[in-house]
Amino acid sequence: MNRKEIHHSPFELMNQRGIALLMVLWIIAGLSVIVLEFCFGMRTEVHITKHYKEELQLYEMAKGGVCRAIVELIYKQDPRIQQKRKTLDSEELKPEEKEWITDGRPYLLSFDQGRCEIKVMGEDGKVNINTVSESLLRKIIGNLGLEGEERDIVVDSIMDWRDPDDFYRLNGAENDYYRSLPEPYECKNGPLDSLEELLLVRGITPQLFDGIKMKEEEDKEERIGLKHIFSIYASGEQLDINSASPLVMRIVLGIPKEMVQLVSKAREEKPFENQMDLLRRVPELSPFMGEMGRYIIYRTISPYFTIESKATGAEGGYARGLKTIVRIDLMDKNKYRIIQWVDSIF
Repeated sequence: MNRKEIHHSPFELMNQRGIALLMVLWIIAGLSVIVLEFCFGMRTEVHITKHYKEELQLYEMAKGGVCRAIVELIYKQDPRIQQKRKTLDSEELKPEEKEWITDGRPYLLSFDQGRCEIKVMGEDGKVNINTVSESLLRKIIGNLGLEGEERDIVVDSIMDWRDPDDFYRLNGAENDYYRSLPEPYECKNGPLDSLEELLLVRGITPQLFDGIKMKEEEDKEERIGLKHIFSIYASGEQLDINSASPLVMRIVLGIPKEMVQLVSKAREEKPFENQMDLLRRVPELSPFMGEMGRYIIYRTISPYFTIESKATGAEGGYARGLKTIVRIDLMDKNKYRIIQWVDSIF
């Protein structure tokens, strides 16, 4: 039986080999895409895990800053600690043993993974928005740069918001105004439960609430707004001069920046005890005392404090912040109570 031999031309053989090579290349390309996608997914997952770990570390560092501030606030009211500090000169105390000043100046706390910047503000370093008099309120709003009708609208509207009646002042607002808004709501006609309520009041803009820029030391610009000046936890309309921030003193007391700097420097040595002590150590204030003296107290009455804690990594980058309002009470089981807690303020 004759077998028929099959002969392939060189062209046919090259064509078959080309198809096989092309299929191999497609398979390699497909596998490469799969490998790349897998590597990209793994890299993304590692990055997310690392970011989560760093954020968690920063959060715990910020919490540590809050805890340290609470301890310092308890120390300020502990008779034993205070007695020790009084018997020793300021130079004899270690830096970590010195009393913290609650005027918002930053204190640094170091960790292996980074550092934490802590600010403590006594609520008596602010003015109580629910009890401030109309005259002082008008002065404060004017010192923030508002004039004429714009100032009067803000002042009258705040007074109308917190008073119990529906009678509005000349430039104020009551229910008829707020009900006419595109998104209507009622006038409070009562004390504010939170400072953020001010944003509902006629004439108050986010810029006025959050802060306008003012030049401070070394031409640095800082923001000062209603949220920095007022509080619902302050004891009244008088400022504790040992707790008020420099900008708040400028706006509320109406004294020049140079005078504020002298006060801030003097109270770093020790708190002012009374008006005589203040004028003895800062005699330049004498011409201003007649007008501003009635708005000053020399000790903290309110047990409420605001703590801001901002943690940053050792190499910079991410930051995590906390803001809390605490009530210090040595008679309480824990000696303190958290009133408000806000995450991620930075």
